[in-house]
Amino acid sequence: MPVIPEPRPHVGYATIVFLILTFSAAAFHVRLFPHENKPGRMIFNCSVSEGRRYFLKHYSFSTSLYFQVEPRKGELYIKKTVPCHKKKKFPNPFLLFVRVQLWPSVSSSVKYISLPILLNFRDLKCRNDAFQREVHNEFLEAVVEGVMDKKSANGTFLTCWEESQEILSLSHILPLTQLKGCDIVWNSPTQDGYSIEVNGRQLVANKILCTTALMWTVVLNFHVVCSDDSYLQPMRIHFHRTSQQGLQRGRLRRSTFNQPPMFGKAMYQVTVPEEVEGGYSVVNVTATDPDGDPMSYTLHAALDSRSQRLFEIDSSSGQVKTTTHLDREFMNVHYLRVTAVDDRLPPSTGTTTVQVSVSDRNDHTPVFEQPTYVASVRELSPIGSTVITVRATDQDIGENAQLEYNILNLTGDNNVFHIDENTGIITLGTKLDRETTAYYSLLVQATDRGKDPEQRSAVAAIEISVLDDNDNYPQFTERTYLIDVPEDIEWKSRPVIAVVKAEDKDRGVNAAIRYAIIGGNTQGHFSIDSQSGEISVVSALDYETVRSYRLIIRAQDGGQPSRSNTSSVILQVLDANDNDPKFYTSLIQDSVSEGIPVGHSVLRVQAYDGDDGPNSEIIYSILPTQQSIPFKVDSMSGWILTTYELDREKNSFYNFEVMAKDRGSPSRSSTASVIIRVQDINDNDPIFYPKNYGASVSEIDPPGTPVVGVTATDKDEEPRLIYHISEGNHRGRFNIIHQNREGLISVAHPLDYKIDKKFILTVTATDAGGRYDTATVHINVTDANTHRPVFEKVPYIASVPEDAAIGTTVLVVEASDGDVGENARISYFIEDNPEFNIDSTTGAISTSQPLDRELNAGFVLVVTAQDHGNPSLSDTINVEVEVLDVNDNPPTFVLPSYSASVKEDVIVGSSVLQVSASDKDIGLSGQVRYTFSGGEDGNGAFIVEPTSGIIRTNQLLDRESVSLYRLTVHAVDRGASPLSSAASITVYIEDVNDNPPRFDTDIVKMFVSENSPIGSLVGEIMATDPDDGSNADIFYSIVGGPDADKFHLISRNDGPAELYTKTYLDYETSKKKYTIAVRAASPPLRNDVEVNIWVTDVNDNAPRLRDFVIIFNHHKNHFPNNPIGKIPASDADVTDRLRYKFISGNNANLLLLNETTGELSLSPHLDTNVPLHAVMEVSVFGEMHLVKRQRKGYATSKAKMQNCLSSSIVCFRIQPTN
Repeated sequence: MPVIPEPRPHVGYATIVFLILTFSAAAFHVRLFPHENKPGRMIFNCSVSEGRRYFLKHYSFSTSLYFQVEPRKGELYIKKTVPCHKKKKFPNPFLLFVRVQLWPSVSSSVKYISLPILLNFRDLKCRNDAFQREVHNEFLEAVVEGVMDKKSANGTFLTCWEESQEILSLSHILPLTQLKGCDIVWNSPTQDGYSIEVNGRQLVANKILCTTALMWTVVLNFHVVCSDDSYLQPMRIHFHRTSQQGLQRGRLRRSTFNQPPMFGKAMYQVTVPEEVEGGYSVVNVTATDPDGDPMSYTLHAALDSRSQRLFEIDSSSGQVKTTTHLDREFMNVHYLRVTAVDDRLPPSTGTTTVQVSVSDRNDHTPVFEQPTYVASVRELSPIGSTVITVRATDQDIGENAQLEYNILNLTGDNNVFHIDENTGIITLGTKLDRETTAYYSLLVQATDRGKDPEQRSAVAAIEISVLDDNDNYPQFTERTYLIDVPEDIEWKSRPVIAVVKAEDKDRGVNAAIRYAIIGGNTQGHFSIDSQSGEISVVSALDYETVRSYRLIIRAQDGGQPSRSNTSSVILQVLDANDNDPKFYTSLIQDSVSEGIPVGHSVLRVQAYDGDDGPNSEIIYSILPTQQSIPFKVDSMSGWILTTYELDREKNSFYNFEVMAKDRGSPSRSSTASVIIRVQDINDNDPIFYPKNYGASVSEIDPPGTPVVGVTATDKDEEPRLIYHISEGNHRGRFNIIHQNREGLISVAHPLDYKIDKKFILTVTATDAGGRYDTATVHINVTDANTHRPVFEKVPYIASVPEDAAIGTTVLVVEASDGDVGENARISYFIEDNPEFNIDSTTGAISTSQPLDRELNAGFVLVVTAQDHGNPSLSDTINVEVEVLDVNDNPPTFVLPSYSASVKEDVIVGSSVLQVSASDKDIGLSGQVRYTFSGGEDGNGAFIVEPTSGIIRTNQLLDRESVSLYRLTVHAVDRGASPLSSAASITVYIEDVNDNPPRFDTDIVKMFVSENSPIGSLVGEIMATDPDDGSNADIFYSIVGGPDADKFHLISRNDGPAELYTKTYLDYETSKKKYTIAVRAASPPLRNDVEVNIWVTDVNDNAPRLRDFVIIFNHHKNHFPNNPIGKIPASDADVTDRLRYKFISGNNANLLLLNETTGELSLSPHLDTNVPLHAVMEVSVFGEMHLVKRQRKGYATSKAKMQNCLSSSIVCFRIQPTN
């Protein structure tokens, strides 16, 4: 469009100019599949906007008969199944047009549209045609109203648009309803001054445009990208300014100052909930115009273009709304620039900024660092031991990101684990038994504390293996193994004849089994591999001497203490196959014609075997040869058959070996040589090689001058070939003779370059059987050498990768020569440069040596083109060759190994050390990144920053678990085929005091004898600290307990503490147990334990007797035989045993006394005539120190003994005596 600078407006008339807009575009693509080709099927929606009516343009009868369009909705239907196989009516693809017009009562700037639609029938019966005919594009015509003309100084009216002013709304043209599933991507207009808005719907001026032209064109292109198709749509928009009769004049209006609209705030700050549906009202931004002009509003992203598609503004009301849901994690703050534009020309604008903060919604689920955690724990680990720590993260903020952990499957065996709800630390809750349960599978859930809309959670699996202790015996898979072994086994190679296998339910070292022969191998014929259980023969066996062996095998595990088991292996020695098969003759010969059919029997080989049974049954086979042979042998009969057709010309002689093998075990065999000769038949045509010959001859060469020799070969024996020129020998200028097995073409008559410059001869070679072949000979007639070669396409610059193989073509230089023939035949040479060669004929420059960019990054080659005239002429140029870098150098570390130390309490992410590597290559091939992938990262304890090489901790470290890490880091370049190198890293973990001292038991029990003197040693108290060095020093003290003042503690360097008494202890008192609290401290950490001191008894008390009366009832005439009572003696020493004895007074044996228990029984002598009154003295003494206590007692009755015996009451009393 012719654009002239904007003139300053003069006072004049305001004019409304009508523009007729013409639009043309390539047809919209519609694919029509067979199941869609039926009446009533809608195939395209032509609807562009409201208030339109739609018609089909009837270019042919086929259009109206088979298609129809709904006049109000614009839906294009099939009226009748389209016979697309009828090519004359329906070429494939088929083009039709839909016309779109306004209803009379509707007002719009776009008055008329014509849509071309291209139907592609996807039916196998409707083959696509080459769509050669021109597609007749119909123009879309529109009247754009309201464009203001300005009057220039010379009185000419200009059609003008202001910067950013809309020229045409493209959404009023395209059938966007049909294309809603597709993306419309607009290219920028080719003309200066026009652009497409970001949303792709408006054609606008990107600067002030003015023109006096009556017609101009704007070219646009846009892409239609659908899920199943994509294509480019070219578009031409033709602007026509019409000359209207009787233009309406407006009133004369003076130019006044146009004040811009003003907003109430420079920035509006609002908050929008995350994930709210599109259409949410954000804020109503309104401006006021001091002039009272109507305004429209537009909205653009101020900082981040991603905000543009998320918001829209009502152009009339200024209401800002969301177009879709917002994601705080995608962008938490949006800045939008709202512009208010009044409707004056030129318009004035006002702007404000809207800050939209997105409030968080709990829309992210926690994510565990790993979907599955793997851990192990020893089965004897104490309760409370940490098994593993799980960790999850949440992209939300606040309570929505605060996580709680719990174990979901707290049933059955999984009750053995507990998890800290805040830290995710999983600890042991009960004792483990690997033989009962060796594996636990937990599901751990991380739940956030969000409430909007609800809590979210994630689940991770934890696989926990229980490590073993040795408590199972190895078990053989069989109690007895039965093995057969031949007597002629090759024992020198120590063959394996059997494998025994034992399994141990334990794991690791406890399940590592070693085998040994502990019986039955007295002659040492056998050995066993201690690890695999393979039994081998190590000396010769003799079936006639010993026919079977019984070996005792022991399997012993590696536990401490070890456990073992035994099994028996019974070996049966088998007799051997000791006769080889033999052929009747070692050389078998025959001949055969090359024309025999496949499968023909050529000859039969036979062998015999002196053995019996399977050892004498023979199988025939052909031994492998270096060349493929067309024969096979029947394995049973020995007949040799052909496997494919014979060709004597390829091979006239075959020599191979046939093997006869018996069925013994092991089998034995022998071989014989077979020679088969192939006899010839005439089955091959003569063949020229090459098929085309070229030669040059000077027009001055005399008759008889040899020109070129042609050669044909015949693979048959003794071929006799005849050559003759069959075509192309105009005027008989050449003849051919047979000479030295070739056809020699020579000049027969004088040549004339001006008459014949070139001959194309056809030469035929015929053998005696009538078979023939032809060759073409091109003969150029040359004249004198008058032109020198001239290089074309100079300068020559090329590049070649440094890893190019020798012989790689770098570039081809080309020179031309105005002469013909040899005078124009050019040869190329390259001056001294060993890295490159040049093909003297083609000019192709190729590499001749390996290149190394790091040694030489470029070359300048001097190339000469020389013709073959006499004398020859030449031309010389320089060729620049750049050597391109390839990734042929691996990164190299500055040091082959690194070492560092780090304290065990550093936080995750702490820097440990930095490794560094360099690469001699350039570009991406020289850029180095670092990784532990393929190396060793300490089981994930460390990570390496890819670009800097800084090694950082990735987990919390624990020196007590791992005190040293040996890492392997790789430096990898960024080449297309990356190269790498490795370096070793040793990381020493320095100890910190992070473990409190530990006692072996929760309560320490100690014993001390009573009456021990003050200051006696009670015992030793000891705790352990897994830390190292001074961090493991332990200080002991008594810190409490009800009896803390009765003992004192003495700490010893590097040893246990000693507990001593501070008071006398007496077992006979009521206090037999003393309790104190002892602390083991490794400041600032400590641990307390309860210590119980038990007082043990010594025999320091004499027995005591008390006065007592025994009264008992008995039946009349029934003498009591059971004890009637017991001596009431006691001893405060619980360890002492009392003994009882009558010292005096019981001479009549009135009472019987059990000396061990002190029980008293009535003597049978009471019913005899003996005194019934006696004074008895009893002695009670302890065994330990023989301390005696004596008491006297009296046996009496309240009546006479007769009366006492006859009554039911017996009285007995012992009173103490002095």
